[in-house]
Amino acid sequence: MQAAVFAGDRRVWRAGAICALALLLVGGAYCLKPRFYYTGTDSVEDVTSVATLTASAPVCVPALRIPAHTAIVRLQTISPTSTRPALSLTLTSMGRTTYSRLPAMRVPALHPANADFPIAQTPAHPVASPASLCVSAREAVSLGGTPLTSVTPLTARQGTARLMARVAVWYLPRAGARESYVQRAWAAFRRAALFRPGFVGAWTYPVLLFLVLPGLALLALRCLALAVAGRTRRIAAWLYVVAAVNFCCWALITPVFQGPDEVDHFAYVQSVVERGEKPSPVESSPLLRWSSSEGLALEGADFPTDHQVGDTRAPWLAVEQDEYQVRQARLHPPSNNGGGYTTSAVHGPLYYLALAPGYMLAAHGSVFSQLTLMRFISALLGALVVLFAFLLVRELAPGRPWLAVLAALLVAYEPMYGFMSGVVNNDVGVNAGAAALELLLIRMLKRGITVPWGALTGAVLIALPSIKGTGLSLYPVAALVFAVALWRNHHRRDLPAWGALALSALVVGELIAHVLDPALAPSSSAAGAGVPSAIGSNASAVDEALHHIPDFLSYLWQVFLPRLPFMTPHFPSGVYPAFTIFVVRGWGAFGWYDVLFPHWVYDVILVAMLLAIPLGAWAARREWSWLRRHWLEVLVVTLMPVAVIVGFEAAYYTPGTRPVLAEFGRYAFPAIAPLAALVVGVLHAFGRRRMLTVGTGLLVAMIALSYASQLLTLASFYA
Repeated sequence: MQAAVFAGDRRVWRAGAICALALLLVGGAYCLKPRFYYTGTDSVEDVTSVATLTASAPVCVPALRIPAHTAIVRLQTISPTSTRPALSLTLTSMGRTTYSRLPAMRVPALHPANADFPIAQTPAHPVASPASLCVSAREAVSLGGTPLTSVTPLTARQGTARLMARVAVWYLPRAGARESYVQRAWAAFRRAALFRPGFVGAWTYPVLLFLVLPGLALLALRCLALAVAGRTRRIAAWLYVVAAVNFCCWALITPVFQGPDEVDHFAYVQSVVERGEKPSPVESSPLLRWSSSEGLALEGADFPTDHQVGDTRAPWLAVEQDEYQVRQARLHPPSNNGGGYTTSAVHGPLYYLALAPGYMLAAHGSVFSQLTLMRFISALLGALVVLFAFLLVRELAPGRPWLAVLAALLVAYEPMYGFMSGVVNNDVGVNAGAAALELLLIRMLKRGITVPWGALTGAVLIALPSIKGTGLSLYPVAALVFAVALWRNHHRRDLPAWGALALSALVVGELIAHVLDPALAPSSSAAGAGVPSAIGSNASAVDEALHHIPDFLSYLWQVFLPRLPFMTPHFPSGVYPAFTIFVVRGWGAFGWYDVLFPHWVYDVILVAMLLAIPLGAWAARREWSWLRRHWLEVLVVTLMPVAVIVGFEAAYYTPGTRPVLAEFGRYAFPAIAPLAALVVGVLHAFGRRRMLTVGTGLLVAMIALSYASQLLTLASFYA
């Protein structure tokens, strides 16, 4: 049994065990460290000031639930001066009224400051007690919370007037109380299981964390060890399984609708299935942005007040889920009355049609069941990139299959790529399409063109930007490959293959432009009918850069390097855009952007990324004879990520100073397969004898980082 599990080259297992032990000790110490924690929150973020307290105008917050073991109630205040006035809290719960007062104190003027009101610690039972509170001040001071577009039963009240806002409230244990993640694990698992499909329970998360994910890690190392030993039978299928299951784990770990713009991508699928139309691309559309069923689910999960700032937590109490289920059963909100303008409306329908079966399979279930099944399909699509990365490197180095296995596994365990593959977002679709095109281009470059492969290349080439317009960034690379291939394969016998490429491109383009997009275009807007909107909108997005090429080059320079004296400033001083975009947001910014690692983790990643540059040069020197024979393939593989990065930077270019960074490292994922190939190439700097050990260590580090990312996401939202 042991020999079967730990099969393959022993060097892989030996290096993997040493690295895994060291990382396990670090991770264990982190999970056992006592730390500050909340007993709960009202799932309202401190986005801005929502009310100004005065002596004559207290603010009251209704319908709260005070969790068990709560000894402090925290509010967020902003004082106009450096002295915050005295504050008074009146808390009513279970027929009892508690008074708490904070004296005047010095605080940073015009900056948020905690107001921690001590109360008598609530007992262990019940799990939560219904309550309301009122807070007043002797002089003007602001309370933090989240503004809303309408008044609801949960909105705050100031005097007799209802505020169009909710006040942020946090619940804390007694002062100085600390618990480790291990101590709070089961409570976190119970909370994570809320607002999920019926087959998910608290038991799901220990099974994922302690059985499924460690088992996948062993399987990943086994794939590498077998490949090094030359046993590659069914290896591609196993790589796909490793990636797909890992991404499905992400789908269950990430809180509902916490993927970037996931609410709008879900609405797109729902509109296509329920109405036979895509959402309206017109911002003034009279249709609802989200259907009533999705809107009710978002309210139940507190999405309107919990998706922008990482200072709160998702709903923690089972009673909140029960209340949503009661409202859903009573109201039976329709699913077919959405279709208004969403951020996803500009994209073509291919990715969303692929997710439609998941929605339909859960047609009689909740929105959360529909979302989860759609996430699973998205995970299967994301795993295709891992398969294509394996095949890409096999094309480049057919005699050393373990390099392809390593590249594929690096993709499978890149944390942000795993997170994105486990949510509903059409980035997943364009990533898969781009990886397929990159594989086809390298295959054409190495093997020439045939009728079936030419037809497939033409189809993917045209379909890619209809999934998301960022796919257009690979067109210059495709043009280069076509020019080289045409120069090499321009005989009469090659004409059918080139004809198949052109014909398939024409047919797919016509199908998208005149069948899929018009058939799914909103009937209420003729402006969007019959136009492949993703291509048009993204082509126009780069117009500004194309009309200001010198200034765009300056913008691009300043993303990566310090501004030169003669350059127009495009970013605030002291900001290093590349670090935020490609390191922080490219490796670990989970949820809607706010779940982050400690800063030192990103520093380590940055050092590793910078070291790859001189190591790559040294690897090229070591492998110069191979590089000289395959320079064109290496050039194309290198140009792929360059083209993708330049493409999305061009789309976000602005002539003036950009106060907020809009780019995200995940926008480079259409080139993640060639990036993995380049990383494997860099390992040659250590020499062919030592690169296996270094590569195994790198893989174990990636697996550990991915696992730590999943733990971080669970802990940040639920612990």
